[in-house]
Amino acid sequence: MKHTRILTILCASLIAGLVSAGPVVVANPGMAGKPGADDIKAVFLGQSSALPGVGAVQPGLPKEGKLREDFLSSYVGKSNQQYKAVWTQLIFTGKAQAPKQFENEDELKKWIASTPNGIGVLDSSKVDGSVKVIGGQ
Repeated sequence: MKHTRILTILCASLIAGLVSAGPVVVANPGMAGKPGADDIKAVFLGQSSALPGVGAVQPGLPKEGKLREDFLSSYVGKSNQQYKAVWTQLIFTGKAQAPKQFENEDELKKWIASTPNGIGVLDSSKVDGSVKVIGGQ
């Protein structure tokens, strides 16, 4: 009986570890609509500063780390280095302003929650009522 309980706990822990959270794009909860993935990608690549049905938006990202890298590779299709190169060129030519960067997810989430047109990337485990998911998983 004792071994069965230990085995059950170990299996539950293993399963919980396999079900990983991932990056999601979130917005201020007052933002209307749910834009498409291509529209969101265009904003994060500096190809657009607005989302259909929403208008102008301000994107934000973690400054560094696994969440940023996972988002860039899976959602934007760029490595961190490629992404920085895209933005270096856009900034240098005056075509766009880079997304705001934040030291940690808590700062980013707080900014999105208080910025009516703010969008950003959080780990899905960090999502709560202060933001709404508009893209990702």
